[in-house]
Amino acid sequence: MPPNECNCQNSIDTSNLVKAYENYWFTLDKNYLPGIIIFIDKFDIKKIKFPKARGWNFILSKDKVRMYVKEEKYKDFFVKLINLILIKIHLEKLIDEKSVSCFLENLISAKDFFEEENVPRKLTLEEQIGLFGEIHVLKEIISKKLNYENSLAAWTGPSKKHDFTLANTLIEVKTTSTDTKKINTSSTNQIAPVYDKNLNLIFIQISKNNNGSSLNTIIEKYSKLLKEESELLLNDFILKLTQCRFLEIHKKEYKQKYKVERLNFFDINKNFPYIKEYVVPDGLSDLTITYKIDLEKCEEFRINEEEFLGKL
Repeated sequence: MPPNECNCQNSIDTSNLVKAYENYWFTLDKNYLPGIIIFIDKFDIKKIKFPKARGWNFILSKDKVRMYVKEEKYKDFFVKLINLILIKIHLEKLIDEKSVSCFLENLISAKDFFEEENVPRKLTLEEQIGLFGEIHVLKEIISKKLNYENSLAAWTGPSKKHDFTLANTLIEVKTTSTDTKKINTSSTNQIAPVYDKNLNLIFIQISKNNNGSSLNTIIEKYSKLLKEESELLLNDFILKLTQCRFLEIHKKEYKQKYKVERLNFFDINKNFPYIKEYVVPDGLSDLTITYKIDLEKCEEFRINEEEFLGKL
């Protein structure tokens, strides 16, 4: 029997131990906060590395793993996330160690939520615009070259440094609703030719427009396409949205409509402007440098959409 989100949530209110799926059981701790128990009997639990976060706690014993959220504010998100992960495990028919690996991999992808103090908070305007741009590229650009399954698998914005990761190419998407062509980098080498894959940049310029689409709208349209393809793809998409902290309780906040004015494609080759060297003084560690890139001065690196798709 596949996991059912509604039934699982109701079960938490009425029982201390309720089967969610196969070896996964929902439970409550002494403070009535939800948790999950994973019964393990076919592989060595010591081989598994369990991630740490301020919002959850793992307790390991010989044949099972107990995981609990530490505070009330994480409760609803935890239940939704776990249900989505278990649906994925069910649809992919994963068992034993592969099942647990999938569980932990997708849990880690949502770790940032469990590290925050003020949750559940809505996406900032900048985050909304950024997600709008990523979904637009996913739906309207990447799908011109890849099928839905491979397109969605390539979207790594919720969990990795770059928004899309393909076999030979990394893609970073920057979206703005202003007139500026200066973009921010989130790390020293986010947009720099220092990787073992080709790196491309897509710069999207959007404007507020009542005849355009809201973040909710483009997500709903893409969800419909995926549902027609398969329930697994739809669930994977919802799971990634959840990892981005796109939550149902905030949807009413995301009604602003935008029109895509222009798409700009750039090939980030060895001549692209970036910080090539810097000296880190003794006593400093984990140094990260962020800076702005003026794309008006990067015209020589511009490519058209056809050239971009040819690189995928």
